[in-house]
Amino acid sequence: MYQSIPVCMYHHVNDNPDKYLTVSVKNFRAQMELLHREGFTTLSSSEFMAYKKGVGRFPRKSVLLTFDDAWLDVFVNAFPILKQFNLKFTLFVISERTKRASMFSPHFSDKLFPSHHEAEQIAETPDAYTVVCGWEHLREMIDSGLCSVENHTATHGHLDDVRADIQKGKEAIESCLGVATRQLAWPRGKYNREKLKVARDLGIEVAYTTRRGVNFPFIGAMKVKRFTVDDHGAEWFKRSLIIFSSPLYGYLYARLKPDRRRRKITKWLRCT
Repeated sequence: MYQSIPVCMYHHVNDNPDKYLTVSVKNFRAQMELLHREGFTTLSSSEFMAYKKGVGRFPRKSVLLTFDDAWLDVFVNAFPILKQFNLKFTLFVISERTKRASMFSPHFSDKLFPSHHEAEQIAETPDAYTVVCGWEHLREMIDSGLCSVENHTATHGHLDDVRADIQKGKEAIESCLGVATRQLAWPRGKYNREKLKVARDLGIEVAYTTRRGVNFPFIGAMKVKRFTVDDHGAEWFKRSLIIFSSPLYGYLYARLKPDRRRRKITKWLRCT
């Protein structure tokens, strides 16, 4: 049986008390320390695409780290930790927000980063530079050799024209960063048959959802499963990696109701 490579989905890394789609700096460091200590191999987006195509062999402890929306707190708080442990990661960029953020000088402040809901509102205003990475931040992360940048559409699904939204995002990344992008994170994880066809027509080879589950070579390249990384420490993170590395556990766990997951995960792991 083929191995399943877990795909982690992050949004924010900051210390705002509202932890919706947010991991504290302390817990993020603990999670990355665990990857380093346990000998995990973090993949680039191109390496993960090769895995989905069944090309090459990958270590048993492989994982893909993804960050949606390219929030500024990822550059400020997560990137130094990722560099410290030499861990690869992938950013999914909403190009119109990044373009808006790039109109002003890089912004850093001692003020607490806003909650996800607040950041979403700010990102659509001229103050986007206070919450979203500009092109200069993305270039610095790419130049580290650790960061892959892929498409999250131009407007995060606000355009009625799906084709234009994907195409404009793709063209902006390739023009401003000089990197080819053949992968896409579906805005809010939503897709349908029409969107799948449009994405394929535009040269997208791998697309990511927000659904939990397991990933295998050869199948589901346009519906890659990811698990949301919550604000927990190393023990929770390790359990989640074990679950989604296992074809059986990952399949069953993804189908459990949330209130049963903690009880079941503990029972399963005690039997291993």
